[in-house]
Amino acid sequence: MKLFTKIFLQVTCVILILSSAIFFYTSYRWEKQSIQYINNYEYTKFQNNLLQFEEKLRLTSSQSAGSDERVRNRILIYAFRQIFHDSAVLYQNGEELHNGTTYEFDVQGIQKQMGEIELHGKWYDMDTYVYDPIISKIDGRTLLLFYYSSTESTTKLNYQIVTYKDISDVLEKNQILFYQAGALTLIVLLITGTILFFSLRKIMAPLTRLKEAAVSVSEGNYDIEVPAEGNTELAQVGKSFNQMSAKVKEQVQSLSTINQTQRQLMGSLAHELKTPMTSILGYADTLLTVRLQKQQQERALSYISNECRRLSRLSVKMLELTGLYETGEARFAPAEISVKAFLDDARQLNLYRLKEKNIHLEIQCEPADLKKTFDKDLMLSVVNNFIDNAAKASLENSKIILSATAGKLMVQDFGKGIPAEDLEKVTEAFYMVDKSRSRANGSVGLGLALCKKIADIHGFQLKIESELGEGTRIFIEW
Repeated sequence: MKLFTKIFLQVTCVILILSSAIFFYTSYRWEKQSIQYINNYEYTKFQNNLLQFEEKLRLTSSQSAGSDERVRNRILIYAFRQIFHDSAVLYQNGEELHNGTTYEFDVQGIQKQMGEIELHGKWYDMDTYVYDPIISKIDGRTLLLFYYSSTESTTKLNYQIVTYKDISDVLEKNQILFYQAGALTLIVLLITGTILFFSLRKIMAPLTRLKEAAVSVSEGNYDIEVPAEGNTELAQVGKSFNQMSAKVKEQVQSLSTINQTQRQLMGSLAHELKTPMTSILGYADTLLTVRLQKQQQERALSYISNECRRLSRLSVKMLELTGLYETGEARFAPAEISVKAFLDDARQLNLYRLKEKNIHLEIQCEPADLKKTFDKDLMLSVVNNFIDNAAKASLENSKIILSATAGKLMVQDFGKGIPAEDLEKVTEAFYMVDKSRSRANGSVGLGLALCKKIADIHGFQLKIESELGEGTRIFIEW
């Protein structure tokens, strides 16, 4: 069950119980109070009538002293009618003497009920008792009955009096009031429930948005934010959630970057190992299949030795480049290098690759004694990548120009060129202009991405100019 439903039902039940308890208690007290007011009034009236009745009996009894019982009963009835009129019934020894009401009362049943309740009290010094009233239903009417019994009064008469007050109308009005109050309570409860429902929904709205945001974050959407205005507890929770979401996004992006970097570096390492390995295999095959002069053998072995050392240095540089990707700190050893000698080394490294398509590599360096400060191994990787890409884009028996000036280092080919829409993307990792051809050549789209990174490490800028069908110029502005 949802939290909103739980709170709404629990609060509604509490309000319902409290309102019902108050309603029933108020109705009960109202009915009791109404009957009590009537009781007090009628009881006082009954007392006054009894006092007058007793007084009248004493006067008439003194005048009719010595009369027989029949005369005394007539005097009793006469005095009773003078005082109580038609609102009471007179009994003597359980027998009805006069009934001025429209009801027939069971005096013995009334006496029995009165005997089971506490006496209200004594009057003066008479051996007479007035009992608390009882409520009885007679002929479909609800009556409040008062009972008086005199055993030995000053009048020497033994009689009982039952009088009543019809409270049916009062009870009916109380019942109508009960229904009206019940309807009013129900209306108030409905209004309160409606207000409570919308108030709770408004209060719970931030939690609902928080839940939806949490689900969204779990699905990978870390840009979502929840409202966090104000200083309420929910606003504080919203602020904490936004901070958490931002931190999670930052961590996920960091992990994604590291993962992407690792993939790039692994691909780059395999890519960079391919060039020197090709040279090594070329010279080794030459040594195995061709009879060379001793000087040529020594030169070939020297190239193999140099490339093996370069592979060793390159592996160290790749580890340092890994540290650069992860920490942002460049660990490389730049030195002042003769650009002409650097270009010759690059030419020698790519001779065997270019011979496969009979491509001529032209070297240009102006001025001839030009020197620049850079990490030789890393920049050789850049130039080898440039030449390798140029060779792939060039036709057989074509030419590639490797040139250097004080302002830039450039490789130019006269091949098929790069479409304009791809120029800005070729330096992205794993991006390949001709994917089918690149896969066939064993490319993975990391060469130029690595070149750009190495250029950035040196503070150089990599730029590409190309036209379809005319060729490409790729250069490092140093």
